[in-house]
Amino acid sequence: MSEIEVIGDRVRAIKERLAALAGARPVKLMAVTKFQDRELAMAAVDAGVDAIGENRVQEAQDKWGHVRPPVPLHAIGHVQTNKVKYAIGLFDSIDTLDSVRIRKALDEKLDRRLPVMVEVNVGREVSKYGLDPGEVPGFLAEAQRFRWLDVTGLMTVLPKARDNSVEESRRIRQHMQEMANLWRMCRSEGWPWAPLDELSMGMSGDWEWAVEAGATVVRLGSRIFGLRTNAVRN
Repeated sequence: MSEIEVIGDRVRAIKERLAALAGARPVKLMAVTKFQDRELAMAAVDAGVDAIGENRVQEAQDKWGHVRPPVPLHAIGHVQTNKVKYAIGLFDSIDTLDSVRIRKALDEKLDRRLPVMVEVNVGREVSKYGLDPGEVPGFLAEAQRFRWLDVTGLMTVLPKARDNSVEESRRIRQHMQEMANLWRMCRSEGWPWAPLDELSMGMSGDWEWAVEAGATVVRLGSRIFGLRTNAVRN
């Protein structure tokens, strides 16, 4: 079986499992294509993924700058201010808005509406980007001042489990529940400028738990493509 066929089978199996977990609630499957070439990314699209997520602006430019994917292309890695002008011309959504500085940089460069998600550091890890959960309601309340940005949801990169113990599983799931509760609380404010339809949460190692907690988007890389390599063939 070819690599493309394997990817197709994996995507279809994941979609079936998503449907079983979520029932009638729609959950989008985003393929994380970091270090994957365009051919393999397109195999995932052809098999039915709902979106593509890219971590790096330069890699996304090289891969999709001339031939865009037929599904939405999301920035899911930190966008530096000096990359903003390239990102806004490439991505359909920037899912890592995490500061006033980035918000201002985006607003200054844009001349059209752009969907964004607010990134939340729910694990409060110093090594990760994202707002502290306690900062999110205030940040969203100020989002009515955003000139061009439409806040469509919240996104988080959850802490990694340190081991396979029951205690670690409980810790990760508690963070998921905290994130889901924050999302629902903010949605209940009814802000017209921040409808927060999406909760992007869960990756290859924990996506099933994330769906059970309420995620509307899961971001899977190795579960679709296998272990990453650092070679990208365009």
